[in-house]
Amino acid sequence: MASKAQAVWAIDLGSATLKALKLQVGDDGNLEVVDFDIIEHSKILSGEGVTEEEASTLMAESLKKFTDTHEVGNTDVSLGVAGQASFVRFIKLPPVEAKTLPKVVQFEAVQQIPFDINEVEWDYQLMPETDEPETSVGIFAIKNEIIVSILKKYAELNMNVTCVQTSPMALYNYAHYEFNGFGGSDRKATVLLDIGTNNTHLVICSANRVWQRSFQMGGNDFTEAIEDTFNVSFEKAEKLKKNAPVSKHSRQLFQAMKPVFARLGEEIQRSISYYSGSNNVEYAGMICMGGGMKLQGLTRYLQQSLGMSVIRPDTFRRAKPAADISLPKLNEAVPDLGVVYGLAVQGLDLSTIQSNLLPRRMARSMAWQQKSKFITIAASILLVATLLCLGRALKDKAAYAMNEDIRREIKTVQNQANEASSKLSEAQSMQDEYSRLIEEQLKVFEDRTAILRVMDIIVACMPNPQNNPEQAQLYESFEQGDVAAVTEIPRDQRKQFFVTSFDVRYAQSLASASFAETQVRDVSTGGGAGGMGMGMDMGMPGMGMPGMGMPGMGMPGGDMGGFGMPGYEGGGVEDEFDQDDGPGFVVVIEGYTPYENIAELMDPLGVGDDKSKWGFITRLVNIDQLYEETGLEIFRKESVSHFSYETGVVDLEDKNMPAGIGEKKVVTRVETAEDEKSSRRTGTHKSRNQVFAEEVLVDPMTGEEISKTYDLGPNGEIRFDNNGEEKFIVRDHWFRIKAKFLWNDALNEGSEEED
Repeated sequence: MASKAQAVWAIDLGSATLKALKLQVGDDGNLEVVDFDIIEHSKILSGEGVTEEEASTLMAESLKKFTDTHEVGNTDVSLGVAGQASFVRFIKLPPVEAKTLPKVVQFEAVQQIPFDINEVEWDYQLMPETDEPETSVGIFAIKNEIIVSILKKYAELNMNVTCVQTSPMALYNYAHYEFNGFGGSDRKATVLLDIGTNNTHLVICSANRVWQRSFQMGGNDFTEAIEDTFNVSFEKAEKLKKNAPVSKHSRQLFQAMKPVFARLGEEIQRSISYYSGSNNVEYAGMICMGGGMKLQGLTRYLQQSLGMSVIRPDTFRRAKPAADISLPKLNEAVPDLGVVYGLAVQGLDLSTIQSNLLPRRMARSMAWQQKSKFITIAASILLVATLLCLGRALKDKAAYAMNEDIRREIKTVQNQANEASSKLSEAQSMQDEYSRLIEEQLKVFEDRTAILRVMDIIVACMPNPQNNPEQAQLYESFEQGDVAAVTEIPRDQRKQFFVTSFDVRYAQSLASASFAETQVRDVSTGGGAGGMGMGMDMGMPGMGMPGMGMPGMGMPGGDMGGFGMPGYEGGGVEDEFDQDDGPGFVVVIEGYTPYENIAELMDPLGVGDDKSKWGFITRLVNIDQLYEETGLEIFRKESVSHFSYETGVVDLEDKNMPAGIGEKKVVTRVETAEDEKSSRRTGTHKSRNQVFAEEVLVDPMTGEEISKTYDLGPNGEIRFDNNGEEKFIVRDHWFRIKAKFLWNDALNEGSEEED
C-alpha cells in the first residue's frame, strides 16, 4: 500500500511519451493539480531500428529532462507499468474466515501466476463486498527482472518511489474516483479504453467489479497502415497520420487506415460481448483515453460501430488546477493523463485498488538511500556540536578559576539582598492592618457620588444607540451638531428625548418623601417658568438647557398597573403595600420628544420579556433586572403617590407643560402690509378665519417648529373638520415622570450595622 502523503508525483513511461502529474490535497480537502508535463521521446521506442538498449537510453533521457525541469525532491512518486508487462487475474474464493484469507490467496497466487512465485513481485486486492457469498480477489504480479530494471532508472535520479501499479488498474482508479464509483450499480458497466502507441488497455468496471484485457494494437498500427499503403518511412507516415484531417490526401489516408479501424472495433466488440455474456450487465457508455484517441474520426467510429455513447474527457471533475496552472493546456492534456491521475490518487490513499508491486526489499533500500545523506549530515553536525561543547567547557573552567574575587563580591551582595528582603516582608505584614484603617476612614465618602450614579443609570434607560441601534447614525449626527444629517430623518420619526429638568434627591424614607415641585410654562406672559424651582439643576450635556437633547437617551411591556395617567398626578386613596419603606431616591424628569408615538418610546404594549423592545418607563420599572448590581428597585409603582407619568402636546396654551421647551419665534404665514406687521409683534395674528403670523416654539438646534399650530391653507385660511372644529398640526409631546427608587444597598448596610 502506498504511504499516506499530502502530495505525490505520478509518472507513466510510454512508448512515445513520458506523462507526469503532481496532485496534492488542498487546504479545503479537495485535490489540486500542482504540476504536469508530457515529454515526447526523441524517438518512438517501438519504432523501426530502435533496440532494447537504445529504448532504455531514450527513457532515461526523458526522465532526466523531467527532473531537470520539475522539482521532485523527496516527494513520493507513483509509477505505472504497462499491462502487457504484468499479470492480472481476478478470481472468486469461497467464504473463508478473515484470518485465513491471506494464506488462501497465497495458495491461489501460486496456482494462478504462470511463473515461479519466487521470480515475481505480487500483491492482491480484495474487491468491495457484494450480495454474492463468494469473495472476489484480484491477483497482480510482475517479474522481478522487469520491475528492477524499471526502478533502477528512478533510483539513479534519487526519486522516492513508493508505489508501482499496472496501467489498467491505474486507469480504473482514475475513473472510479473521477466518476464517483459509477453510480454505485453493478448492473450498469462502464468501458474504459486507453489506446497507446503499441497497446490498448480495455477495462470494464462497475461499482464493485473490474475486468481488464490488454491487446497489442495502438496508434502505430494506423501509422504502419499508411507506411505500407504509400510506401513511405515510418516517420513520414507518422506525420501524415497527424496531419490527415487537413491534408489534401485526407480521403486516401483514411481509406488506408480503414482496415485498422475495423480490427480495433472487432477487438473491442469481442471483449465487451464476452464480459456482458458472463456477467449479465448493460453498458452505460465508454470513456476513451490515450494518445491514440487523438486520431480524428475514431471517437465517432467507435460510437457508431459499438452502439453506445463514447466520450473523450477534456477536464478533471474532482481535481482543480492551482493558480499558476494554465487551464487550456491542462484541458488539452487530460485525455493523456488518465493513468497518471489514477496513480496519483492511489499515492494519496484515495483509490479503490490499493495493490502495490513495489518490491519490499527495494523499497527499504531506496528509503535508506534517500536517508543516507541526511544521516551523514546529522552525524557531522553532532561531531561539530560535541567539539564546540568540549571547547566551551575548557573555556568556562579557565574563566571560573580567574573569577574567585568576583564570586566573593557576589556572595556579599546576596547576603545584603536577603537582609533587605527580610525587612520588606516584615513591612508587608503590616499592610493589611494599615489597609483596614484606611478603608474605615474612606467609608465616609463611599456614597457621595450615589446621586450621580443614579442619574447615569436613568439616562442609560433613555433612547440611545444601545437601546435603539436602528437610529445610531441619528444620535451620532446630533452629537456632532450635523443639522443636515439630523433633518434627513423626519422629525416625527426621531426617537429622542430632550430633557429640560432632571431632579434627583436622596430620602431616608421614601413613603413619606414628596416630589419636588415642577416648573410649568407661564402662559400669561407667553414664556418663562412658573412655580417652584426644581431644587437641583443638573448642567449635564444635552440636559439642563432647553431643547438641548442628548444624542438619544430612549418595562417588560404590558400593564402599567397604577401608573399615573397622562395629565393626571397623585391623588386617590393610598393602598396597603407589601413593599417595605426604606431609603432611596426621589426622581422627577421633564422634557419632550419629537417622536410621534410617545407611548411606544415610554411603555410599548405586548413586548413581554424582549428587553430590546422595552421603552423608557419599561426599563425604569424593571431597573432591578437591568442593573441588578446597583441595588435599585422601583418603589410602589402601583401608587400614583409614588409613581406617575404625565404627557401632552407641546402647546403654548398648555398651562401644565414643563418650562424650558424650545425657543419662541413668530412665524409669518401670509405676507401683509408693513404697517400691519409692525402692529403685530407677538401672539397669533388672524383676521376672522385667516392667520397672518403665529407665535410658535422651535427647536434651538434645527429651527424646526415643535409646538401645536393651526392647520392652514395656502393663503393662511384655517381648515375645519367635518364637525366645524378648527384643525391643528400636532408636533412634539412633553412628558413628566415622577418615580421613587428603593436603594437596597443602603437597606442591607443598615441591617448589618444593627446586627
